[in-house]
Amino acid sequence: MAHPTYPPRNLRPMGVAAAVGLAFALTAPGVANDPLRQLLISRICIACDLSGVVLTRANLEDADLTNANLAGANLSQARLPRAQLTQADLSQATLQQTVLSGADLSGANLAGANLSQATLTGSQLRDVNATNVNLERAEARDSNWYGSDLSGSRLDGAVLNHASLSATDLTNTTLTNGQFFRADFIGAQLAGADFTGADLRQALMRDAQMAGANFTNADLRDANLRRTDLSTAQFCNTRMANGDINNEHCAELGLSPDRPAP
Repeated sequence: MAHPTYPPRNLRPMGVAAAVGLAFALTAPGVANDPLRQLLISRICIACDLSGVVLTRANLEDADLTNANLAGANLSQARLPRAQLTQADLSQATLQQTVLSGADLSGANLAGANLSQATLTGSQLRDVNATNVNLERAEARDSNWYGSDLSGSRLDGAVLNHASLSATDLTNTTLTNGQFFRADFIGAQLAGADFTGADLRQALMRDAQMAGANFTNADLRDANLRRTDLSTAQFCNTRMANGDINNEHCAELGLSPDRPAP
């Protein structure tokens, strides 16, 4: 059964003639059975099948794509600020340089997606499946990833200052040279995570699991590490919470205080 269509949300007020024109367009033959046309006309396509669709550079501001199937879609450089993407399937999707600021992706499937250089500032990403995702150089300040699975993902050079990553699974992620100033990692799984060169100043990391995590060249000044087991974590040229430099594992990492990691 075709999904009902509705007037677009949060768009500029339109005149009577424009509203009548939109209503006619949405009821025109074929639109109800063409989810792509429906989306482009109304910016609403709830539970639509848009798998594999190409929407590069599309303007989908405030779009409602709740429960939509966008698996394998190409949305690179598209604009989706404040979009509703809850429970959407974006697995293997291309979202490179896509603007998703203020969007709600709670419960979405992002497994294997490419979000490199995407903008996710202030976005909601609670309980997301983000395994093996490319988030390199993404801008995600103030984003909320509570309870999400980011295991095996790449966040190299990503900016997540003030982000909430509490109760997330970051097992075996690479976060090299990332910015996590005042980020919340409370209760996160960080086993095997690579924080080489990361800015973790004032980060909340209490109760986090850090077995085998690498903090070479990282800055942990004023971080909250209470009830955190650092016994198997690796340190070299690391600025610790109290400001001291920790070179405990330089030798086994093949590094020295005067030869920092690249």
